[in-house]
Amino acid sequence: MSRCPLKWAAKDAPNQTALITPTQSFTFQQLDYLADTIPTPPFIIPALHPTPQLIAQFFAAWRREQSIFPINPRIPTQPPQMRPPARSLLLYTSGSTDRPKIAHLSPEHLIANAKSAIPALDLRPCDQWRLSLPLYHVGGIAILFRCILARATIVIQDSPSITHLSYIPTHLYRASPVYPHLRCLLLGGAPINHYSPHLPIYTSYGLTEMSSIVTLNGHCLPNREFCIDAQGEIHVRGDCLFHGYYPDQLPPSSWFATKDLGRIEQGKLIITGRKDWMFISGGENIQPEEIERELLRLPHVLEAVVIPINDPEFGKKPVALICTTHTLPLHSIQSALAKRLPKYKIPTQIYHINALPKKNGLKIDRLKCAQMIPPVKQ
Repeated sequence: MSRCPLKWAAKDAPNQTALITPTQSFTFQQLDYLADTIPTPPFIIPALHPTPQLIAQFFAAWRREQSIFPINPRIPTQPPQMRPPARSLLLYTSGSTDRPKIAHLSPEHLIANAKSAIPALDLRPCDQWRLSLPLYHVGGIAILFRCILARATIVIQDSPSITHLSYIPTHLYRASPVYPHLRCLLLGGAPINHYSPHLPIYTSYGLTEMSSIVTLNGHCLPNREFCIDAQGEIHVRGDCLFHGYYPDQLPPSSWFATKDLGRIEQGKLIITGRKDWMFISGGENIQPEEIERELLRLPHVLEAVVIPINDPEFGKKPVALICTTHTLPLHSIQSALAKRLPKYKIPTQIYHINALPKKNGLKIDRLKCAQMIPPVKQ
């Protein structure tokens, strides 16, 4: 029996639309045929723009017991020479440092994640999910698997029939989606405060190492677990947990320490920050995400990142980079924050910029943000 979900869909729903592009559409049978007949793809494959051929290459590689490593060709990388096991998917993690790791996944991990996400996201046959995330990112690849397993349609264009959409907050800041049939707007990757209450928003917590989604609206999906240790770090496991960072392997059934911090509130997982972003100012622990959430609550603030800078008296002090629709004076921001934060957490400087730098165009790049802050005058 074939282990390919696209082959299953071609047999079960051959004439149903699998993919719509700006110039053509494919049934599941046609997309399956393309995967069967396309030349064997190289191991390392540029995956900047989604095309029928690129989608077919994923499944072509796995059917031929090959592995695939989709990358963003705009980012200079030097993938090491490697020979991963057959049917592997290697992905760079976005990471919180300047050295992304290589996550080692398999199609079975993605299938396991998608199977429990499909009912939770109310994805039905013939629904349309716009492929708005790149295929060098687990979020984009997860859309392929959800649609194929649900017999829904992957859409590489704008369409009034879109029912499902994956966004990061930056997308939502730029424009609210207007789709009359939209039933699911899946948000993840960063906190968000300003959005229309009429949008059908599902907030997600996920990671490459778990093949995409772990929780939806704070609740854990089936066949995966999380726990929080004494230091507040989130640990996860489940049948969608990756093999490990290539070439290392995780022990079977092990818990994976995410470095994300969280708490459980009224039965829901609340993400509070990253373990490796915390800094100390005057002996006090500061989690920059707490300050960022308060900045995002202010009118006109679209994006915010808090960075520690060296201070001779306190060791570190917080400053902030923000993107706004209107320039906000420093004193007004500090006065508003003083109502909700202790004095040592209030940024000493605010820098207005047009856009925060992103890793792979998705998550905020804190290292580049830090480099944008002017040096402190001694």
